[in-house]
Amino acid sequence: PELLRSWSDGSVTLMGDAVHPMMPNLGQGGCQAIEDAYVLTEVLKGVNDTAAVPEALSSFYRKRIVRTTIIQFLSRLASDLIINAFDTPWSPHDKKGTNWKSYLTFAWKPLLQYVIFPAQFAYLYSYYPSGSMGDLPAQLEAKWKKKHFEDAERAFASAGTGKNTEIGESFLNAATKDAAPEEVVV
Repeated sequence: PELLRSWSDGSVTLMGDAVHPMMPNLGQGGCQAIEDAYVLTEVLKGVNDTAAVPEALSSFYRKRIVRTTIIQFLSRLASDLIINAFDTPWSPHDKKGTNWKSYLTFAWKPLLQYVIFPAQFAYLYSYYPSGSMGDLPAQLEAKWKKKHFEDAERAFASAGTGKNTEIGESFLNAATKDAAPEEVVV
């Protein structure tokens, strides 16, 4: 990202890929734009005077620069490693992966799979700009599990009747009842 100067000039600011473009390997371009939009909205919510907009935009920059820099670095590192350092891992089951990069990839695979990638994704998906969500995720999960279970049970109970209880008789049942029997040509 642009580290040496603000992303804003007066009451205009840049966000998303315009100021911190990401390599595609982590799928973070759109995610960071959404985070930018959220933080920018939160910062501008408290502005009641246009004279305060430039300072609010500077605050937006300060709140986002560290996270976007880290994620852009991780994205670039992942891209560089995929392109320059790793190859198809060696396997005893085929003839692929027989150069030195393949053996290196094979050797690093457990560390990447069980340490590096989990740590990287834990950071990517641990952003709660409004603070901890407490037990809200667990409450939502329980509510939706109950609702979907009840909906599924109702759907299974009505499946054998040939009728959708909310709409009426299925189109296929109605179409086959009204169709004339086919003539059999012998």
